[in-house]
Amino acid sequence: MDGKKSVIGMRHRVRSAILLLIIGILLLPLSTPAGQAKNVILMIGDGMGPSQFEAARLYSNHVLGKELRMVEVMKGGRTAYLVNSSADAVVTESAAAASQIATGKMMTTGTISMGANAKTPVRTILEIAKDKEMATGLVTTSGITDATPAAFAAHVAQRSDEATVADQELLAGIDVLLGGRRQFFLPVAAGGLRKDDRNLLDEARAAGYTVVTTTADLQKASGGKILGLFNMGNMTYEIDRAKTNEPSLAEMTTKTLQVLSRNRKGFFVLIEGGRIDHASHQNDAAATIRDTLAFDEAVGAALEFQKRDPSTMLIVTADHETGGMTIIGDCKDGKKCVEIDFGAIQRVQASFEVIADALGKNRTAGKVREVVKRYLAIEITDDEAKTVVSDPIRKLDPYNYPYPLLHSLAFVMRPYLGVGWGTARHTASPLLAFGSGPGSEGLVGFRHNTELFRIMKNAIE
Repeated sequence: MDGKKSVIGMRHRVRSAILLLIIGILLLPLSTPAGQAKNVILMIGDGMGPSQFEAARLYSNHVLGKELRMVEVMKGGRTAYLVNSSADAVVTESAAAASQIATGKMMTTGTISMGANAKTPVRTILEIAKDKEMATGLVTTSGITDATPAAFAAHVAQRSDEATVADQELLAGIDVLLGGRRQFFLPVAAGGLRKDDRNLLDEARAAGYTVVTTTADLQKASGGKILGLFNMGNMTYEIDRAKTNEPSLAEMTTKTLQVLSRNRKGFFVLIEGGRIDHASHQNDAAATIRDTLAFDEAVGAALEFQKRDPSTMLIVTADHETGGMTIIGDCKDGKKCVEIDFGAIQRVQASFEVIADALGKNRTAGKVREVVKRYLAIEITDDEAKTVVSDPIRKLDPYNYPYPLLHSLAFVMRPYLGVGWGTARHTASPLLAFGSGPGSEGLVGFRHNTELFRIMKNAIE
């Protein structure tokens, strides 16, 4: 009888041990097979061509005394030469370029993840991630309804239909949405641009989102779903951000990764430095460099997360280059070399956007000299100021130089800053695509941007 009790007791102890082992295994993080990624962080510097990258790298080395975090990613991973032509253009734009990255399919200009007939939605990498019950996020310093973030979660025939993009982003149930352009979430009566009288902020709250509009609110947000809209338009340029309540891209990145990483099945997130593009469109060297550096800080935050969770694939790239940015390396009068002047760029106090507002409608040579000295810390000559006022660059090529005075100002600044511009539009410049972590092995050699979709898809399937 005692032997029988002993056997029963042993069986009970074995069963208890097995049960505890099973519970322990269930409580462990989900394992990821070799070569596959649990998480995917895709980072796009909008408009960031090789010259924007190099200008920021040189500035960081010479002024800040440190290397770019993007260089750290390159040295520790893989780098590819990336081209980005779309279905109907050699020189692409953000809607087609981002949609190609998001879907792996060639796109036509202006469409957001739609087939050639502009009527058939094409499945995106974010939607594939959601089907796998992964958490998802979209983060940008531009507008959350702008072309690049829209390409991953929406399907519209024209990128300008941002009110519909806002609808679709919320309907998709994306866990974290952070950026600007709150105007497309509010009706006209509330100061927005929606003509359907819907208040999507109220609808988001009803759907379980914490809605935030300042850095402090973002830091305090503790829920699993966050909608952060920090400006009615685009978020503020990094060079001007200190006077606002808007978070940096690095702060938004850190918060987003904290929230999304709670999902044991992993996550996909797009993080965009959206205003590199806008500064380059305006031929604004200082703002371009500062926003590229802000993007690099966000890359640093993502890289630190990856170091803590090696099952994360990190990809850093661009959708296209903007402005034909060049770092000048010629000599003036055979004596003094005219090249990028880091000290002059460091002394710039505001973006060209602020300078344009300060010039107002009274665009005299005297006014130009005063504003340039105030914000750029440069004393230009009367002749140079008159050149800005007469705006010959825009008169000669109004399509490629659409902003009044700014392109002529940028040209006058060439010998002072050592930076030149070939256009105010996009270019066909090749790009860099680099990354590290499981699944990043394909980021080598010559690649078309549609191939990034396959690389990400293979990593999570």
